[in-house]
Formats: sequence, structure tokens, C-alpha cells
Amino acid sequence: MKDMRTQLNFSVVPPQVVDVVWPQVKEMLERAVETTFGVYDIDSIYSGLRTGEYVLWVVMDETEPVAAITTRVCQYPSGKRGLAMDWIGGKRMAEWLPMAQETIQRYAKDNGCTHLEGYGRKAWGRALQKFGWKPDYIAYKMDLNDG
Repeated sequence: MKDMRTQLNFSVVPPQVVDVVWPQVKEMLERAVETTFGVYDIDSIYSGLRTGEYVLWVVMDETEPVAAITTRVCQYPSGKRGLAMDWIGGKRMAEWLPMAQETIQRYAKDNGCTHLEGYGRKAWGRALQKFGWKPDYIAYKMDLNDG
């Protein structure tokens, strides 16, 4: 999808083409992955993109990647399906978020999903609420190591 106002393009990257854009989007996604403090690493995300576990979406400004998002379909025991957005990174979010929201929402519906899920820092709430997103729960974590 191309936003005629910003001239940005937002599109899915087929698994067989991930290697072409990976060197450029890897850095964008690393900051998000680092927030897991080692639970995930960037290599596991890359592997998931190559196998189809994750779908890579890229925002492009002509030939330069501006942002990257990964999604995956979650199948629940109840039969419901959700589209999760696990890793998001990049810049110029105000310019591409409306286009990304619209495209990913349509993709989710086309894939039989009943809802979208997103994970991230509390600050995401401010950007997402105007699209109808609501906080679902708060996650707590306690490290069991002494350091």
C-alpha cells in the first residue's frame, strides 16, 4: 500500500526475499527484541521469518526502509485467531502508523482473525488508542537470578 500523502510504501516481505532486506531492518528490530533481556534474540526472529513463523512488513521511503513490523497468527483453543504484532522498530511512526493499521487490520480479517494483539512498552498506548486499541492486561516479571 502506498500513502499518497507521505509517499511511503507499506508491504509484506515474502519469506524467500527476507534476506534482501534483513541487513537493513535487523537494526530496527534489534531495539525491540532487546527489551526481552535475552528471552528472544535477533537470530531467533530472523529464523522465524525464514520459516514463516513470523511475517515481515516493511515501510519504505523509495529504496530506504523506514520501519519494520513482524506479525504472526495465533490460533487459540477456543477456535479464535488473533494477529499478533510482536516486534516493531524504525522511525517516523506518525507518518506510517495509520497506513500500517489499515493494512494489517485488513490482512488479519482476510486470515480469519477476530482481533489484533500487540506487545510493547506502555507508551504505545498513546499512539494506538486513536485506532481503537485498548490495554488488555499488564504483564509482570521477576528475575530469579541474583544479578
